[in-house]
Amino acid sequence: MKLILLQSVENLGYKHDVVNVKPGFGRNFLIPQGFGVIANPANMKKLDKLVADEQAKENAKVDEY
Repeated sequence: MKLILLQSVENLGYKHDVVNVKPGFGRNFLIPQGFGVIANPANMKKLDKLVADEQAKENAKVDEY
């Protein structure tokens, strides 16, 4: 089962990583706790936009200095 991590999870991955986990671990722990969402095409598009927005904010901060 592929998931997109919404926050870093120790020994699994960092925020915005796409990881492969066992279905039970994803359904019973990660998704209910809000640590991840299923990596379907719609969520992947949202992830791409979110990463691009965060990169733009980071670039704006660097440009200020």
